[in-house]
Amino acid sequence: MRKSLPILSFIAAATLSACSSTQSELHFERSQLEQDISYLASDDLKGRKSFSPEIDIAADYIAERFTRIGLQPMAGANSFKQQFELHSVTPKNVAVSLNNQAVDTSKLAVVSQSSGFTWLQPSDATITHIAADMDLRATLRELNHQGGNHLVLVDNAHEEKFSRYQNYFNAGLTKLELKDQGAMVLILGQNEAVSALDVKVENELKSQRLTNVIGVLPGKKKDSEVVLFSAHYDHLGQKKGEQHEHYEEHGDEHDTIYNGANDNASGTGAMLNLAQHYAHLADNERTLMFAAFTAEEMGLIGSKHFATTQNPDAITAMINIEMIGKPSPFGSGNLWMTGADKSDLQAVLNQSLPEENHIQANPYPKLNLFYRSDNASLASMGVPAHSFSSTDMENNDHYHTPNDELANLDFDSIYKSVTLLAKASAPLARAQFTPSRVAPLKDQSEGKIY
Repeated sequence: MRKSLPILSFIAAATLSACSSTQSELHFERSQLEQDISYLASDDLKGRKSFSPEIDIAADYIAERFTRIGLQPMAGANSFKQQFELHSVTPKNVAVSLNNQAVDTSKLAVVSQSSGFTWLQPSDATITHIAADMDLRATLRELNHQGGNHLVLVDNAHEEKFSRYQNYFNAGLTKLELKDQGAMVLILGQNEAVSALDVKVENELKSQRLTNVIGVLPGKKKDSEVVLFSAHYDHLGQKKGEQHEHYEEHGDEHDTIYNGANDNASGTGAMLNLAQHYAHLADNERTLMFAAFTAEEMGLIGSKHFATTQNPDAITAMINIEMIGKPSPFGSGNLWMTGADKSDLQAVLNQSLPEENHIQANPYPKLNLFYRSDNASLASMGVPAHSFSSTDMENNDHYHTPNDELANLDFDSIYKSVTLLAKASAPLARAQFTPSRVAPLKDQSEGKIY
């Protein structure tokens, strides 16, 4: 693993390299790109885990780069940092008695978004029996969207799926906003009629701050139209003493830092250098927005919050950069994009590229990648928002392991990929082309209970 220089040394070096650029088409240099990625993926940042001191250091670095590039905060903001609260609800004390018999906690799963609840009689909840031949998941989904209080008695035939829900609920809910709209108690192995009920649940509520980093390059004439370039800058942090099967073959058994060099220091570095490129060009007719999202690894949390602050109709396109640290199966420096069938953005971008470097459609359709990265937060609202990657997802043994580190990146390929995106996105920035919209998801409503 490569150690980093202090943050200010990296920023200063990056600024000097940017000023010395002599290229006619591109206005960033490979050395600067490597500096950005190397700092973010260094051991010093300990894997950039959400809520850690190190992810705050990474946010400071990105904000300082935006300042030196010459970007502006979003309208109405006095900082590049878009800060917000994430709330968690975790069961703390649970006691359930059914028909005057205490229920073992191994047979219980409870969930709500409140500080706790008490039921003293069967009429305090709607009682549902899930028989062996019923669909557990579909039934729980329906009750979740109904809201209200539900006691769910689950046949032993569903023990495996019940265990998954139990683990999910025990781990706690994370929500951008808490809404107390009901509670659910699942009991495994109970099919009898309920004559007496006593439920007491106490939850632990916790709020923690997260930070997106957003910079803006205002448009010259069509400043109300936005092209969004994004990448998530968080990763998985560090786990002390953890052992992995891959260590014996691939690395140091004492390495417990999830550096996230490919996922997604590579994408964040690309986003920063595209900002440098376009700020130097200064010919963008449309407003360009550059976003470093937090908490992608927790379920696209940062981009979901960001989406609530934006008018989706104003965003012409979103280019989300995700894991470009490895050569593409289509050749070094080439890219593939998710959701190529959702809009015509692929065709729009390829108009500026030679045929041998055309951006390809996602070659891994079974992985459902279009809705698994930050582009989904905007695409669900109708924005032609797509993720761009080079990684071979079928041969990616460093994914979410401590071996996703700088030594395993291909910087030749990364530089080519950023160059490709700069050329491909130029007509969007200059308002020469407008991609078609994505069909928004019809039902985006979250469940009322979990």
